[in-house]
Amino acid sequence: MRRNTSQAMDLTSCTWMVRELGEAVSCTVLIDDDSLLVGGWDGTIKHWTEAGDLIWEAKTPNRISSMVTKDGSIYATSGLHIVCLQASTGAIQWNVALEGSADAVMATSTCVLAASSVYDIEHNDFIESAIWSISFDGDVLATHRMDERPWTLQPYNQGAIAGLGRPLNGYLILDANGDILEQNKDWESPTICATRGENPVFGLADGSVRSMDGALVGSMQSAISSVLKHPDGYLLADDQGNIEFVHNDVKWNASGNDVVASSLGFDIDEKGSCWVARWNGSQGEIIVHSIRDGQQLASLNGHRIHDMAFNGQRIAVGCENGQVFVWEKELFQRRMQQPSQQPKDPSRSAMFEKLRALRK
Repeated sequence: MRRNTSQAMDLTSCTWMVRELGEAVSCTVLIDDDSLLVGGWDGTIKHWTEAGDLIWEAKTPNRISSMVTKDGSIYATSGLHIVCLQASTGAIQWNVALEGSADAVMATSTCVLAASSVYDIEHNDFIESAIWSISFDGDVLATHRMDERPWTLQPYNQGAIAGLGRPLNGYLILDANGDILEQNKDWESPTICATRGENPVFGLADGSVRSMDGALVGSMQSAISSVLKHPDGYLLADDQGNIEFVHNDVKWNASGNDVVASSLGFDIDEKGSCWVARWNGSQGEIIVHSIRDGQQLASLNGHRIHDMAFNGQRIAVGCENGQVFVWEKELFQRRMQQPSQQPKDPSRSAMFEKLRALRK
């Protein structure tokens, strides 16, 4: 039985597990085996099994903003450094200091690629950035310095693609060794975000969303803060709290407080969903929308969200208070098919809290 259109399921009723990092969460990664990697603002990394058992805990120099796994190793940005950890134990194998903040990291078949940037407080802007090629042993192979900040860095073909800010804007395409193959600099507005995978599209500061050849995919009134690719279209968010799902034109939209994180989610009734986290300066919320029509399917209030991760089977959400919530596909779908509980039963909520505590 589906719930009434006006009723949204309480996400606490179907949480698979809740874990504690011990500091504000800054990065979440769900691995293919459903194990969970979480990094924090003070440099802590924890790895849990799919069942929620802690495998290891590691301490790195500073805030974790990006992590990637490859061939038994974890590569993470940690403040000014790129850190390599052994995936099975969390032991630090090496770290490399970059010039300025380490913003993003990824791996190709031949090396690790990282982006860094230097921010000038007096000019209130980024003054120098770089893309680094680092061997799997921690040796710096090459450094491409530039005036433009790489706001995105992600796998593309066998190499990588990076979306660039001022003054040239556009994007860079790099090969597996990190050498520059192509640069597009025809756009008049900085690139802020991009979709992952083949044929990426880019969100720009002028509110436009463009394909690699510059064709307009969509547009909003303010700067694009995120763009997600779904088989049926694109989910766009701007820096004014607006979201739109577009395919040739706008299929549905919603507005609210600032969007601080977003992710695609589980299929519901053979249609996809999207998870949107908002923040009003004092209170946060997660809203799960139907991709089909934007209907609000579920929600969670009260938490400030910093990051989300989705691997098809699970979704993880990291919070300012150090909590990490995990939802599992089958449990979520079963709960969606059950009649909603109206009014909310305090004893039932207490029971769910006790059940989640048993998983800790």
